[in-house]
Formats: sequence, C-alpha cells, structure tokens
Amino acid sequence: MQKEGNEVGKKKKHVQTEQERLYQEAAARKRAEKLVAHQKDERKNAIILLSISLAMFLLFVGFFAWHTARMRSYELDFVRIEGTVTGYETHHSSTSGHGSRTYYYLQITYSYGGEEYTFTDRTGHKYIASGVIGSSTEIYVDPAAPSNAEKVSSSGFVSIICACFFAFFCMMYAVGMNILLSTKQSTFKKRLLFVWGAEILIGIVFLLLFWLGLPHSGFGEVFRRIEGAVGITVVSGLVLLAAFIDGLIAYKFRSIK
Repeated sequence: MQKEGNEVGKKKKHVQTEQERLYQEAAARKRAEKLVAHQKDERKNAIILLSISLAMFLLFVGFFAWHTARMRSYELDFVRIEGTVTGYETHHSSTSGHGSRTYYYLQITYSYGGEEYTFTDRTGHKYIASGVIGSSTEIYVDPAAPSNAEKVSSSGFVSIICACFFAFFCMMYAVGMNILLSTKQSTFKKRLLFVWGAEILIGIVFLLLFWLGLPHSGFGEVFRRIEGAVGITVVSGLVLLAAFIDGLIAYKFRSIK
C-alpha cells in the first residue's frame, strides 16, 4: 500500500518545462540588471556628495589657514593693550517677514605712541548692556600702523566660518561615504573606520592645529579665544554620537539575526 502511495507521489512531481526555465532565467537577468543599475545610481550619487564634501573641506582648510595666519600675526607682530569702549554705531538689517533688526557695533578708543585712535569693532550686538560704555577691553594694535587695531575677542571671527564649513563637510562626507559603502556590503567596522573615525580624527587634528595661532598661550586658550574651535568640538561630538547610535543599531540587528 505504501509502495503504491510513493508511486502516486512520484507521478505528481512537477517537471519544469523549457518555457518555465527560460522565463525564470529572464526574470533573474532582469533582477541582476536592476541591481547593477541601482548600484551605478548609488555610486553616482555618492561621487556627487563626496565631491561636494571635498569642496567644503578645501574651503574649510582655506579659511583655517587664513585664520591661523591672522592669529599668529596678532600674537607675534601686534601689541596687546587696553582700550576703552566710548560709544557705538547702529546698523539696521531687514529680514523677510520680520521687519528690520538693529545691531550695535562698539566704538573703542585707545592711545598708542602719544596719539589717540578710535575704531569700530566688527562684532554686532543685539543690545548694549548697561555699563559697557566706559568699560575697558583688550585690543591688538599694529605698531607699524597704530590706527590698525582689532578687539582681542573679535580677532578669531574667521574660525566661526571654519566651523561652519567643517560641519557641512562632515554631513556631506558621511552621507556620501555611507551610500558608497552600501554598494560594497557595508559593515559597522567599515563605517567606523572610513566615516565616523575619519571625521573625528580630522576634527582632533585641526583642534590641535588651532593652537598654532596662539604661540604664547596654553592649549586651553584655544577654546576660550577661538569660537570656531568650540564649534568643531561640538560637531565632532555629534559625529561620535552618530557612531555610537550606528554601532548600537548594528549590534541590535546582529542580535535579531
């Protein structure tokens, strides 16, 4: 009886026809072609984003070099003295949908070589706090041209531009590299090495290089005097957080498997 049942089962077994085989091969080819086309599109997008990130990085390096050269010039070639805030200038800027805003720029008076000079600080303020007029502030003065002066706390304004370009670079590079790695069997170790680790290393290197602009100061002055250094630290911290979240997701996904 069992033998007869086996014979019936054998008779019911489906035999693939030539037409079905050809259909399956054609479907497999289409899937492979779609995968290749998708990978090409992904690589193209990755190259575009990485090109943008390279441009952002070059701008970052350019402004960084300018900033560092300026700061070294102030520290080595200028004289650091006290000036007095004697007034302010007002500038109005119109914003779409919000009317106009008023910014106040401090006027600082100082004496050098028996002469008195006044200059306007480059940093704008939304309001003037009480007690600012008449207060003292540190400034850099060019001994070769005493009318050329800069408020010490405003001298590192270029570093803020550096931090902005560094943030754009990190964003574009992370997206571009992650897309590129996804076409080559991305793993967390690869992302940690080529994306997150690379960005954090670049951030640390340039934080140390900011110190070149302050040859007479300790490393702590980099964070007190250079706002861009603080910005790069924040961006690097966000990259570290992204790496941690990425690692956590990768670990959870591996655990589910």
